[in-house]
Amino acid sequence: MSKFKKIFLRIHLVTFIILLINFIINGVFEIGLISNLRLVLKILFYGSACILFFYYVKPFKKRALYFSVYIFSPVLIFIGWLIDGIFGAILGSVFLFFFVPNDTRFENDKIQINTKFQGFLGSCCKYEVIEKKYFLFERKIGEFQSEEDFCFKKEGVKIQDNILQMHLIFKDYDQEKDRYVAKDTTIYAVLKH
Repeated sequence: MSKFKKIFLRIHLVTFIILLINFIINGVFEIGLISNLRLVLKILFYGSACILFFYYVKPFKKRALYFSVYIFSPVLIFIGWLIDGIFGAILGSVFLFFFVPNDTRFENDKIQINTKFQGFLGSCCKYEVIEKKYFLFERKIGEFQSEEDFCFKKEGVKIQDNILQMHLIFKDYDQEKDRYVAKDTTIYAVLKH
């Protein structure tokens, strides 16, 4: 076995084990690795699988079938999208669910508010509130959904007694005056601790 093949195989196995342990711990204790670190691990996992496919395809070995999934899944998703847009969107959503990072809308030294990736057919504007723990870990402490896309300001977000208070200014249409007006709003979300 060549030196690079061993290195990529170790990268693939180690990242798989770390991601699996993170998934189990996140499901049981609701604490996991920060999203940026998870994204790097997923890219290493996927990239090493794509490279290993070419090592095992010639001469053909059974492991090449496993690694071919990583190579051909984007092609199959694209073909599914061409044949039937909804089927391709569902397949693409499942595939991208693992690789699309959450969009961070607010961040301070204690919490982070992200929009969740809902897939191509998902509803708009689902947010999750993440509490930062020990530099490398995070814990989801809340979730809320809205009909509008929010942009938060640092001074407009506060936590008091396990309640997230968000002060926002919306643009609302006044039909009587036939113009847009600013609407001052405060939204509350209950957090778990």
